[in-house]
Amino acid sequence: MQLLTRTNQFSHLLDRKSDLFGCVRVGNGNVALWHEKKLSNIGIHTLGIIDPNLVKQQEALKRGINIFSSLEQAAEIRPLFWDICSPTDTHLEVIRNIIKIDNEANLLVEKPICNYEDIQILCELLKEFKGKLVVNENYIASLVTQKVKELIISLKVTPHRVVSEMTKNRINDFINGRFLDDKLYAFGYEGSHIVVNVMTLGKEYFPQKVGKIFYQDIDININDKKYFLPKQGMVEKHYTAVNGAEVVLYTSMVGKIKYFYPGYSLRYFDKPPKEDNFRYRVLAIEDHNQGITVAGFYEPIFGENRGEGRVVICQDGIVQKIISSIADDTMGISMKNAVEYFQGKRNNPCSARTAIQIVEIMNLWH
Repeated sequence: MQLLTRTNQFSHLLDRKSDLFGCVRVGNGNVALWHEKKLSNIGIHTLGIIDPNLVKQQEALKRGINIFSSLEQAAEIRPLFWDICSPTDTHLEVIRNIIKIDNEANLLVEKPICNYEDIQILCELLKEFKGKLVVNENYIASLVTQKVKELIISLKVTPHRVVSEMTKNRINDFINGRFLDDKLYAFGYEGSHIVVNVMTLGKEYFPQKVGKIFYQDIDININDKKYFLPKQGMVEKHYTAVNGAEVVLYTSMVGKIKYFYPGYSLRYFDKPPKEDNFRYRVLAIEDHNQGITVAGFYEPIFGENRGEGRVVICQDGIVQKIISSIADDTMGISMKNAVEYFQGKRNNPCSARTAIQIVEIMNLWH
């Protein structure tokens, strides 16, 4: 069987398992381009892609990337791992078909690992799987979250409220055809990141009792025609954690920041930004008895270099300390950790079990 382009480039390597420093990518959308870039930065080449969309195929060819017509054809070059960047609805089928070809394959799956209704089938499928599977939930690797966790321990913070917010005005994204999640609504875009930032603090922050959920709708205008998007404007979810803290998970697709904490940036030190298309990502732990708040701000931060976060300690609402310029290229770190796991150099940074827990928490209110 022949490659569609550069036909015999890797034929001399077909008998070598897992020492070819490259991956085959399933899907060639926006997130795939980020994977390609971050993996290339650590010496992992894209050996080829599989995508049924002819436009996406042509885009890949322009970048010098091979196109495979099937998983079977791609498997002939025996890549170090498969990079699954296709839509979430297809993850289960793609995983199943790769395992049929190679039950010892290395799989990197973009988050979320699957839809909630597919969890049981996926668990059954993975029972006989002998390979390695990592889910790219890059915020698990965040050094900002690690610093927040270190500080709440060293300061002996008793958490009363935990806020995890990710907000950005995505109206133009919707107008330009961004997919609409009709199950989790606005929470379907950044929801897994919002959840995992809290989970990473420890199991005592996992849900014990589900609380209220709030939605906002959104109206958009496309070519003078109005469209009503129910529950796509904002979602806010509450739960009580095992340790008794009230946890708030919030996201706004219209850019409305709700939980602003001081010290975010020099320009926006004590008031939130008003500009459109502004990203605001924060994890904050509040101790109401001591009056201490530890807030971690994720990149991009206005005035900071891309890939740099910061952590702020407040006493009674007044900034006491800022730890800035925290190198926090979460996707780059996450990719590096996944590759090192495939190479046997470290433990799994985000296993299927952890990824399934994320999906389950996201769906507790449904």
